[in-house]
Amino acid sequence: MPRRARFLGLLPAATLAACAAVGPDYQPYVPPHPQTWSATTATTEDASTLQRWWQSFEDPVLDTLVRLALRHNQDLAMARERLVQARAERDQVAAGLLPSIGAGADATAQRSATALDYPPGIGESRAYRLGLDASWEIDIFGGRRRALESADAYADAVSEDSHAVLQSLLAELANAYATLRATEARQHIAHAHVATLAETETLTERLLEHGLATGHEVSQARAERELGEARLPALQANATRLRHAIAVLAGGYPAALDDLLAPDAAPASQPQAPHLPAILPSEMLRQRPDIRAAERRLAAATADIGVATAERFPRFVIPLGLDTTASLVHQLFSHASLAWSAGVAASQSVYDGGHAEAAVRAAAARAEQARLGYEKSVRLAFKDVEDALVGLDAETRRQQSLRNAVSDSQDALAQATRRYRSGLATYLSVLSAQQSTYQAQDALALSQLAHTRHAIGLYKALGAGWQSIAEEMPATRPIAAMPGQQEAFPAGRLSVARQH
Repeated sequence: MPRRARFLGLLPAATLAACAAVGPDYQPYVPPHPQTWSATTATTEDASTLQRWWQSFEDPVLDTLVRLALRHNQDLAMARERLVQARAERDQVAAGLLPSIGAGADATAQRSATALDYPPGIGESRAYRLGLDASWEIDIFGGRRRALESADAYADAVSEDSHAVLQSLLAELANAYATLRATEARQHIAHAHVATLAETETLTERLLEHGLATGHEVSQARAERELGEARLPALQANATRLRHAIAVLAGGYPAALDDLLAPDAAPASQPQAPHLPAILPSEMLRQRPDIRAAERRLAAATADIGVATAERFPRFVIPLGLDTTASLVHQLFSHASLAWSAGVAASQSVYDGGHAEAAVRAAAARAEQARLGYEKSVRLAFKDVEDALVGLDAETRRQQSLRNAVSDSQDALAQATRRYRSGLATYLSVLSAQQSTYQAQDALALSQLAHTRHAIGLYKALGAGWQSIAEEMPATRPIAAMPGQQEAFPAGRLSVARQH
């Protein structure tokens, strides 16, 4: 049998030998976990509300903000670019499993000294060469395949990281918007309180004229009104900062969404948390992108053990060469001009001072760290859900007490004011009722915000929100569409109908 035929016949055998890969095979698993929540969950909503949970708040402004953020947020764009990078690096690793092929060509002309040109023409020569060189490292022990396995898992982890960024963005945006509306509600309460204090101040001045009040009471009424007014600038500044934060989250500059987020003459109502669907812990574990990312990193770290183990074994490379050389171009492809070479090269480290063995131990330690991190992410996920459920239950019960307190304090204020007008009560009784009413109303607004934030936190803890829109997201964002340019946000006043 010709030598070339014998060599080619060895290739299938070498490929078959490459089927075994050193190192442990990754076995997916789910850490032991509780099968139910310790806190109670609502069951009045369909689980499909988890997909686009922000729409359950039925607030068109929030829906608009989410659409803007999905298109323009920089953190989201950077996460997508990290995914593009990870996939490109995976392709680089995959290329290592294939042969590398190079090509070359050259042409030379030579003329010797005229004195040596005898007989005439013998001093001139030309040469043309074409060549192909190939090299293929046979992955007999599977080190390169383990590297590809690791790169695949790592790219999956980066993909889940981008989902986590998306999920966090949705929660952060909803929280900022809810806080803005709560701040505006508190502003409205504070303005109403100042108006009440001003009326009481005027009433006290009239009573002073009739000898039914003292100068001390007038001064105290004026001081209370001024203290009430002093609260307003801080609330206004906080609302402005929240609008700036929301605009940046949506991908714009701080003042880009002032028109959309400007308060109406009547205060916009706070987003009200909907009834939440029940979901099993096993479903949560499948949905949380941080848990999914941790599991994929464990898979990558396990494959890296095989990569390190393969370094302890010999490497086999098949070099191939094909050249054609001729003095005339048309002779380049003649049989007489062809030359080829083939062989097998092997290399093995004889002594490395224990470097390769230490690399395997280090890879195994990294895999164990990844396993522990995976299990920790599961425990933290349960904590997030349980904390949100406890917070929701506490604020639900607290709101009922605060609503009763608001109603009772308003009744007490009305009675105290009537008695004060009639000269049957002191200013202190009116002041006490005013302070109680304001504190109860402000506390109720803060409780409603806390309830909404706990609901948003529960949606995030359950891993909701990214699934239905992740595939709709573009892989990259054109530079021309970046916020701050003309096309980033709609020109003119951006507004939607609001609910009150």
